[in-house]
Amino acid sequence: MSDKVNLTKDQREELDGIILEITEEAVSVKLDYEQNESNLDSGSLIAVHQNSSLLDDENEELSDIAYDVRRKK
Repeated sequence: MSDKVNLTKDQREELDGIILEITEEAVSVKLDYEQNESNLDSGSLIAVHQNSSLLDDENEELSDIAYDVRRKK
């Protein structure tokens, strides 16, 4: 199998657009974190299910639907 991928002009333009969107979102997330640092303890994990309402509504906050999960002692 070849490592080289041949894309059409339209496919390349679409891929470039997707790359730009992902890069802009990454920069936005980084800036948001720098301005509003997380209050989570180091090692904390947040998992968002693929059907979560958080993915449908940009105004919904994690704190609106999250609950506290603690490790068994």
